[in-house]
Amino acid sequence: MAFLSSITFGPTNDQIIDVLVDGYVWDLSSSSTISWALADGLNPDHIWDDRTAAIQTFAAALDSIQQFIDVEFDYIGDFSNPIAAGQAGADIVYTLDNTDFGDGTLAYAYYPGPEPFTLFEQYETEGGDVFMNFSSEIVSSSSFQPGSDGFLTVIHEIGHALGLKHPFDGSPGRPTLDELDQTLVRDLDLYTIMSYSDQYEEELERWDPATPMVLDVLGLQYLYGVNASTNAGDTTFALTNEDFYYTLWDASGNDRVDATSLSEGWTIFLPDFAATPLLDTLTGFALPSGQFNGALVTSAPTELVWLMGDIENVTGTRFDDWINGNAFDNDLRGGAGNDELEGYAGNDVIDGNGGRDLAYFLGNQASYTLTLTADAVTVQDRRADGAGTDTLRNVELVEFYTDTDRATLDLEQFGGPAGLDGSDLESFIELYIAYFNRAPDALGLNFWGTAFANGTSLAEMATLFIEQPETQAAYPDGLSNEAFATAVYENVLGRIPDQDGYEFWVGALNSGGVSRDQFILSVLDGAKAAPPADASPDFIAQQVADRDYLAAKTDIGALYAVHRGMSDVENAISVMAGFDGSADSLSSAVEAVDSFYAAAVDPVNGAFLMPIVGVLDNPFDAMA
Repeated sequence: MAFLSSITFGPTNDQIIDVLVDGYVWDLSSSSTISWALADGLNPDHIWDDRTAAIQTFAAALDSIQQFIDVEFDYIGDFSNPIAAGQAGADIVYTLDNTDFGDGTLAYAYYPGPEPFTLFEQYETEGGDVFMNFSSEIVSSSSFQPGSDGFLTVIHEIGHALGLKHPFDGSPGRPTLDELDQTLVRDLDLYTIMSYSDQYEEELERWDPATPMVLDVLGLQYLYGVNASTNAGDTTFALTNEDFYYTLWDASGNDRVDATSLSEGWTIFLPDFAATPLLDTLTGFALPSGQFNGALVTSAPTELVWLMGDIENVTGTRFDDWINGNAFDNDLRGGAGNDELEGYAGNDVIDGNGGRDLAYFLGNQASYTLTLTADAVTVQDRRADGAGTDTLRNVELVEFYTDTDRATLDLEQFGGPAGLDGSDLESFIELYIAYFNRAPDALGLNFWGTAFANGTSLAEMATLFIEQPETQAAYPDGLSNEAFATAVYENVLGRIPDQDGYEFWVGALNSGGVSRDQFILSVLDGAKAAPPADASPDFIAQQVADRDYLAAKTDIGALYAVHRGMSDVENAISVMAGFDGSADSLSSAVEAVDSFYAAAVDPVNGAFLMPIVGVLDNPFDAMA
């Protein structure tokens, strides 16, 4: 007699489980082993033509299932008929029924036994047995290679033998697949091997499942538990181009999907979706991007990989990929193409490698802080339940998105200042002070810093600054050279010009010997220059005072835009407006920056922040 008995149970009230699980399961409370055997049919004429091939096919089909569930399939031998096999202890028998069925039956199987069933009732141990009908041309002509209709037929019937039903068969309390949300799943073989529906019905040797699909894995894991040893270590799953669908299961470890050998760009979603609360199993998928039509339910792939379990990392192809992480800490790497990558939750590393790559972040841009360093860019979602803090390398574009809004930042235009010298960065802050009479905004400062890093000279920047609307507001076109020189001295040095300097510069401006933009640069340079060898003590004292004044303003500007990364222009004007060179006004300016920053870091109602780290020291740290 067969060693195992079966258990029956009612609906779980979970649609994902109940759509395939029909209430029958092998009782594995005493052993996790299910024995199987090969047998000729009940009819003496039903004999296997190639017994070795039959054993290999069924063993391969069982292996494709065993990797997912806490079951060991044990082969016990080859028998003359299924009755003899059952009496020898086989729970599942792979056998023959070559009757010429008029209904197109390819095969059939019984739910777990050994109790007899009213349908196909023939002998006491028939529960769990699988019958192949080789009088069917589809079965008789099949190669039984993974992806063929023949191999799919075998794993389909084993599904029945383990307790799975057809997704189109309803029973009390158990829905059909068509009754579920059709925006997520459909009655197709790419979702379950138990389906009869195939988008490529004429293709008998390819484009079919080679393993259980996502719904099958969930149903079987509910019935028999998960296989905790499959890929339990650190595993690399090297994807190859196959003409079939299959599922990868990873129990634990730190793992990587490696798509480098694929011949086109792929869309990859790491497991991040729990389809049922009855299991911890997470689900994702991968397929060629050219076969992905926005959602699987609207796609007709010829290649598909279900990714299930705990998989953390991806290496993309050399083509254009769309790579999506999950709630783990992901390491996502693009290839040579123009890739789109998103880490979602967790603290991820996103490396675009070659091409022009885009990193996505879910949520309003105002909830994020993007920090520039010489080695990398980090993007922090300040929301407690947000996307964590991700490190970006070789990523050119960053996009923040919601259902109603998208904001894109080009790091090739804004990401360059972190590689500059501190003196260079201070020179840009001084331009904002001299031309706009305010602290810089982080976005603007990063733009000009990137331009400088890409070859724009300070003199060229000065010419561009003089044409800005803010410069025109600070120094109107009708302003005389005398008034212009006085205003520049006030903004840069906080004082009226000395008489000799005033007369010299006004004369130069009147004669056209120096343009207004270059005059401003000259005043900035003069404040920082070493005094002449024959300078008087008064001259030296004034120059020290000028240098200190400009340095303090520069420090305020750096605190606002570099260290805090703020970009609100009105606030940038406010923090600088009250500074008059005194210690009290400096303290007030710092307090104003801190106040604006406290509001800006609010994760919901704050502002997008873009600080630069590692270029300038913050002299106000000691004041904190």
